[in-house]
Amino acid sequence: MGRWYKPLVMLMALLAPSGAWAQPAPEPWMEGRPVLVGTITHNPPYVFENPSAGIDLDLVTEAFAHVGLEVEFVHAPLSRVQVLLATGKVDAMTTFRTIEDLCVNSIPFSYWHDGISVPVESEAPISSIEDLKGMRVGMFPGAVKVLKYLTPEDVMTFGSSMIVYDREQLVRVLLYRRLDAYIGDYWALEYAYQQLASDQPRPYKVAVRFAPTPRQLCVRDEALVKRFNEGVATMLAGDAPARVRARYLQDGEP
Repeated sequence: MGRWYKPLVMLMALLAPSGAWAQPAPEPWMEGRPVLVGTITHNPPYVFENPSAGIDLDLVTEAFAHVGLEVEFVHAPLSRVQVLLATGKVDAMTTFRTIEDLCVNSIPFSYWHDGISVPVESEAPISSIEDLKGMRVGMFPGAVKVLKYLTPEDVMTFGSSMIVYDREQLVRVLLYRRLDAYIGDYWALEYAYQQLASDQPRPYKVAVRFAPTPRQLCVRDEALVKRFNEGVATMLAGDAPARVRARYLQDGEP
């Protein structure tokens, strides 16, 4: 053992991780190139022909434009967006929560408008998630992670639950009364109805409106988040929010 010990230790030292072999720190954003923003696969109101469109992303683009910057969106499932930021694949990510030690949150640039929608003829007394016990309930992917009002224990009380992945499916299950309630963004629901079934009577009504969920950018570079905040403030003081909403909500806010 003695004659092999020293070479073995030397070999282990060579193979062990060290500063020289560690993963390099992500490069900071550099002036002169587009800001790369990580975001979920589709954002409300779910414009499937162009995933980089929609109220949220149009507003991000507008805000950066106000400070002379271009933006490119990198899409990933909800569970992977943070990985894009942590590994330096993007400069910022859209978020609805604070992520300590990874990035700095911007001021809110938009809000998700989630609630409970029910068939238009429903007379069920629904004022909260608790009132959905025993019902057939649909919800958007990741709803339990996003909504503080919805827990896994709540879902277990439903008669059945369905994850609704796209707007065609959402409109179809509402038209054919396959659900007793849908938990999700009612602005997105209205856009889907206008695009796919406006020739038919509106099959739903909004029974409960949750407090809007603020949307922010979480940005690795503090100087960049300051630039974005300046752009958001200028944008919100003008007509951009109303102009962007009008692209997707033809009859105004539901």
